[in-house]
Amino acid sequence: MKRWIDDLPQIPFRYRDLPPDGPWMTMEEAGTHLGIGHYHMNALTAVTHRIDMVRTTGKELAVTRASVEAEKHWRTTATVRQKLWRLFKDILKNAL
Repeated sequence: MKRWIDDLPQIPFRYRDLPPDGPWMTMEEAGTHLGIGHYHMNALTAVTHRIDMVRTTGKELAVTRASVEAEKHWRTTATVRQKLWRLFKDILKNAL
């Protein structure tokens, strides 16, 4: 499995059918859990693909709890240098 520089697994973007009571949360709940707004949450799911997007059987968009927890762990344990390097990589990836 491909890994980030901080050894957290990179979670690819994909849609899956999950039961309504599955291991997921709404994007609003995930944003609140991470302490970020709606726009930043959309960027994490669509641009960087660090948050795993799922579609429930009710056709609602949601994110997996595991990917939100992995992102929260990275945000609390990463050094300033790692955060700046991640930002730099994201800017380069999106500019190309």
